[in-house]
Amino acid sequence: MPIASIMGKSPNDAKLIDWPYIKKLLQPGTQVDVQFSDADEPLPYTVVMTLDTPLIFCRAIEDVRLPFVEEGATPMMFIPATRDLCSLRVVIKQQADNCAYLALSPIASAQILKRRRAIRIKSADDISYRVRFEGKSNIYKGIAVQDIGRGGVGLLVYAASPIQEGMQAEIEIVLPQASEKACATGSVSYCIQHGNLARMYRIGIRFTTISPRDKQMIAMYIDSSLKAEKSSIT
Repeated sequence: MPIASIMGKSPNDAKLIDWPYIKKLLQPGTQVDVQFSDADEPLPYTVVMTLDTPLIFCRAIEDVRLPFVEEGATPMMFIPATRDLCSLRVVIKQQADNCAYLALSPIASAQILKRRRAIRIKSADDISYRVRFEGKSNIYKGIAVQDIGRGGVGLLVYAASPIQEGMQAEIEIVLPQASEKACATGSVSYCIQHGNLARMYRIGIRFTTISPRDKQMIAMYIDSSLKAEKSSIT
């Protein structure tokens, strides 16, 4: 297919999408996540180049198993922006080698959440979690998520002994009204006994690895919770 046939949207459409800002985030070599459908896990791609049309060329990270998706499909792209959290609905203009290479064009305005410094919110009762700590066979399930932020989470955990600070952890979090789990790895930043309850500990986990999609999911939950709290006060 000639390049002229995949040239993307008109300049007016590009203004609505704020393409100059998005293009700055998508420098060659930037890793993004592409989620082809709600039932699929987001897959890592690397940006090769962008055009002013607007158009994004990217290639899949090696050794990633890719689904077959036809041109015209509209996946979500999650961008690990330096300062903000950003997701963008795109259309596949062209694909090659079974989606190993994609030419994508934005079709809707980006969802951009401004990062706030060190914000954590007290979590709702209906957040559940599963966590496995390094060197332990048990999977600890959610007694309670005390607070959650974009960089970590505070949990109540029932355990036979304290969890050592610095221990690595794998965690799954199910947020209210979220259709999928947010998954992350992290390290234990603190572990203190909770009140006078035997074997009950408050544990903080700082995220060390989390996908842009899952970070966006947590950020949107925090953003909506803060708005709901503000509206209830006023």
